[in-house]
Parts: sequence; C-alpha cells; structure tokens
Amino acid sequence: MGERILTAILVTAIAAVAGSALIGADGVARLLQLRAQRQALGETAVDRMTENVRLRDSIDRLKDDPRHLEALARRELGLVRPDEIVYRSRRRSTGQP
Repeated sequence: MGERILTAILVTAIAAVAGSALIGADGVARLLQLRAQRQALGETAVDRMTENVRLRDSIDRLKDDPRHLEALARRELGLVRPDEIVYRSRRRSTGQP
C-alpha cells in the first residue's frame, strides 16, 4: 500500500510539473511568443543591413561621382551654374483654362 501512495504522489508531482510547463508563465506559450519575436527581430536586422548597404553606396557615390553630386544639388537645392539662365513659368491651376 505504501508503494501505491508513493506512485500516486509521484504521478501527481509529474502531472503538476508538466501542467506548469505547458500553461505556466514560462511555458510553451511563452516559448512560441519568444520564437515569433526572434523571427521579427531577425527580419528587422536584415532590413537594417540592407538599408545600411544602400546608404553606404549613396555616400560612396557622393564622394566619388561629381556628376551625381551636381545632379543632386541641382534637384534638391535648385542650384545653377553662374553662366546659366533660369526660366520659371507659372503653373495653371486645374480650374482655369
């Protein structure tokens, strides 16, 4: 009879530990949540590395390609050379002919 009680206690303890592992705060649900979070962080890291490569390429072009730098200055800052004449025209609004 003592063996049956000991077996029952052990089975109950094992069931309690298994239940805690499955349902508890640090159980399987938490493990799945952490895996999903790790996956999302990995994707973010890849996106950031890709963006860094693109930015490094852009910096290198600005350093080494004077034509690119000039085109960018013209487009972004509206710069012109001293011997150039700038013509500006007014845009018509959509309601007028």
